[in-house]
Amino acid sequence: MAKRASSTPMVFAHYMLIMQPKNGDYTEDINLAKQAGIDAFAVNYGGWNVDWTQHEAQLDKFYRTAEQLGFHLFLSIDTTSVKDTDMIIKLSNKYAGSSAQLKVDGSILLSSFQTDPPAWNWKTDVIDKISPPVLLLPGTLSDDAPALFSDTIPGAGPFTWIHPSATPGKEHSTDLALASQRDRTGKLWMAGLAPWFFTHLNSDKNWAQAQDDKIFVDRWSSLLTLKPNFIEIISWNDWSESSYIGPPDASSPGTTDAYWGSADHSAFRSMSKVFIKAFKAGRDDAVAVDAADEGVYMFYRRQPASAVGTSDPLPLPSDAGYLKDEVFVVTLLSAPAEVTLVSGDAASVAWTAPAGLQKKGFPWSFGTQVLQAKRGDQVVADKVGAAVVAQLDKYDGNVVAL
Repeated sequence: MAKRASSTPMVFAHYMLIMQPKNGDYTEDINLAKQAGIDAFAVNYGGWNVDWTQHEAQLDKFYRTAEQLGFHLFLSIDTTSVKDTDMIIKLSNKYAGSSAQLKVDGSILLSSFQTDPPAWNWKTDVIDKISPPVLLLPGTLSDDAPALFSDTIPGAGPFTWIHPSATPGKEHSTDLALASQRDRTGKLWMAGLAPWFFTHLNSDKNWAQAQDDKIFVDRWSSLLTLKPNFIEIISWNDWSESSYIGPPDASSPGTTDAYWGSADHSAFRSMSKVFIKAFKAGRDDAVAVDAADEGVYMFYRRQPASAVGTSDPLPLPSDAGYLKDEVFVVTLLSAPAEVTLVSGDAASVAWTAPAGLQKKGFPWSFGTQVLQAKRGDQVVADKVGAAVVAQLDKYDGNVVAL
C-alpha cells in the first residue's frame, strides 16, 4: 500500500469547454457530477478552431453557474492550442476570487493538457505573474516516473494522462513507479483515469486501446491501493474519443448518427460513485458498498473487434486486436444477489454475485443483451441493452455501458 502525501484526496473530471452542453447550460452536468461525488471539473481551455472571444464567454458562464450551484472548477490549459501566456495569467487572476475556483491548501489549482512541454517556462512566465499562490500540476503523456518527479520539472507534481496503447500490465507498472517516486519525493501526483478510449474519425485518429475491459474498473481498484493525491477522470464529455461519463446531447448536430450518440456511458459514472467514496475514505478496495449506491452493470461493444464496416473508408483501428468480444458484468453490491445474463440467443448464464465488487466477462452472442439481478423478491437490476450485430456500416469500437 502506498502512502498518500499531504493534501485531501479529491476526484475531478476533465471537461472539454469546446463541447458545449445543450443550450449552453452547465446545470445538468454540474448536478450529475455532484451526485457522483466529483469535486470539480478540470476545464480544458483551448482546442481546435477556437473562437477565443466566445471561448472566454463560455468559461465565464461556467464559473457563474458553478458559483450558483456550489461547485468547483479549475483551468486545464490545452497547450496544443493556447500559445499566449498572458491569457493564462489573465484568466487565473480573474477567477482566483470566485467561490467556484478550486483551491488546495489556499492555492488555486492550475493544470494542463500537453503532448510536449510548452514553449514557455511555467514558473517565470506564468506562475510568478499570477497574484494568488498557484498549485501547478502540469499534464504529461510520459511514463518516465523518475523524470516526472525530478526537480527540473515545474510544478508540485505531474498530472499523468492515460496511455491507451499500453497493456494493463504496462500501465500498472507505470503507476507503481509513479507512486514510488511520489513517496520518495513528497511531491503530488494526479492520476488520469478513463472509462474507455476509441476514436474513428480519419486516418490520423483511428485507434482503440490495449487495456480493453481493464481500463476502468480494474484500474480504479489499483489506484485505491496506490493512493494518488488526486484522480482526474478523462473525461466528462470528450465524445469523439469515447472517454465520456457525461450524457451526450442527442440534439447536437451529428450526434445521433455518431458512434457516441446512442452509446450511454452513465454506468461508468454510477460505478465511480462507489470508488470515489472508497478513495476519499482512504480504503484499499471497494468492498464496502452502501445499499443506496449498489448496482449491477454491463458494458460491451456492439460489433466484433475484427469486423470492418461495410461502407467504411478506414481500416481497423490500431490496437483493435486487444479487444475481446465479450459482455462484461460489474456488480457492486451491499449483499449477495442472483445475477442472470442472456446474450442474444445463447443460453442464460446465472451466478451468485458476492457483496462488494465483482467483474466477469462472457463471450457474447449476436442479439439483445439482457441483465437481471435479484435478491429474493427484490429486483436489483433489470436491463436490456442494444443488440450486438455481425457488422455495421462504419466500425464502432465504443461501448454501451448501462
